[in-house]
Amino acid sequence: MRKVGIYCRISQDRTGAGLGVARQEADCRALVERRGWTVADVYADNDVSAYSGKRRPQWERMLEDIRNGFIDAVVCWHIDRLTRTPLELEGVIALAERHGVELATVTGEIDLATPSGKMVARMLGAAARGEAEHKAERQARQRRQNAEMGKVSGGGARPYGYAEDRVTIVEDEADIIREVAKRMLLGESQSSICRDLEERDVRTPKGGYWKPTTLRRLMASARISGRREHTPRKSFETTRPLLGEIVADAVWPEIITVEQSDQLRALLSDPDRAALFAHPTGRTYLLSGILTCAKPKDDGTLCGWRMSGRPKSGTPRYVCHNTPGSPACGGTATVASRTDEHVRDMILTALASPEMLHQLTTKNDQDTGLAALIAEDEKDLAELAVMAAKKQITRAEWMAARTVVEKRLEENRAKQVRQTGAPMLLGFIGTFEDMTQRWKKSLNDSQRRAIVAATVHKINVYPADPRKKWDPDRFEFDWVA
Repeated sequence: MRKVGIYCRISQDRTGAGLGVARQEADCRALVERRGWTVADVYADNDVSAYSGKRRPQWERMLEDIRNGFIDAVVCWHIDRLTRTPLELEGVIALAERHGVELATVTGEIDLATPSGKMVARMLGAAARGEAEHKAERQARQRRQNAEMGKVSGGGARPYGYAEDRVTIVEDEADIIREVAKRMLLGESQSSICRDLEERDVRTPKGGYWKPTTLRRLMASARISGRREHTPRKSFETTRPLLGEIVADAVWPEIITVEQSDQLRALLSDPDRAALFAHPTGRTYLLSGILTCAKPKDDGTLCGWRMSGRPKSGTPRYVCHNTPGSPACGGTATVASRTDEHVRDMILTALASPEMLHQLTTKNDQDTGLAALIAEDEKDLAELAVMAAKKQITRAEWMAARTVVEKRLEENRAKQVRQTGAPMLLGFIGTFEDMTQRWKKSLNDSQRRAIVAATVHKINVYPADPRKKWDPDRFEFDWVA
């Protein structure tokens, strides 16, 4: 008597109830009973596509049981429940030959021991593979069309800031999003914001606490600015890219403005700026990596090594730290507290000057103009996609026009990344006394560091004069504006 393993699989279970798998198992058990066999085990992969390439744990367990001789027959509803890939099918055929396994399906028996049976299995497998590919193509076209119409995408947890219908704004969550947007544009780090949200017990839609990665995805999403973005699933293998293509205005209302969203997307997608804002949790020295050793070398050039914070005899200092194999000279150091105060006063003095205000205002006007150009190009891309979908232009025409617009869009976004610091500084700027008070009482370390980084490229530190206890002339500022 054959020891049967029943294999059931359904690609998509929207309810999570497993009803499709249960129906398959019932039909398979009826077939086993008619054949006079015995069910040894049931292997069910629910909500897993055989075409997607994802792991099927129960499928793998069944193959192992065949190899170990625990089962010598497999019953499934149809051969496409087993596999939709020719490679996997050939593996099943080879395994059946080695272990004398019989295969039966509710929709018709297939004898893998005969050449004709193998041929039928391969034909059915090829047909199933073709249908899976056509289905995937239809679904991809449908997803793209829905995106271009600004429609809601289904699946997964509801987006933060919106109700279960994904359209209605949840006001208390929207207030959090607006607050976070303002704090990020003022230079606060993602880690700092996440810690604050946890202290206030502000949670994600799934009930967890915010992490920098999840907060970054939320704030970089075009959704919160009332725009629909689309990322084809074939365009990535594992992790979805942070930014998708903005293809239309959405059917849901905005929480933050398009200008704010574009600034956040530029900020959060830039590797250099993301490194500054993401993980400063362990940074106890304000100017680490901004101060640069300016001790002259034998060839007349400067050391140029980024200085880091290290204590000596209990006193925090910035040093050019020379480790084995490092090009650092190790010859420059400065007391952290006096240096932080001096740099603060120099930066706040510069920010209080009319010249700096004029430069920042001009730069912010450029930001606004760039945002308008970016929005116009994104609209052009969406219109081109609609024209291509309606066959108003050929694919070649669509590709040619799209290439030009995307190149211009990429250039303007790059400019926007370089100018993102201007709105942040304009939100902070005031009189020297006012800024000093806010620096001491209102700002956290990540916000202070962001203001420094938005104001200076670097600060050269020359070796100390042993005759002077404190020498402000050692510091050479390389100003951004």
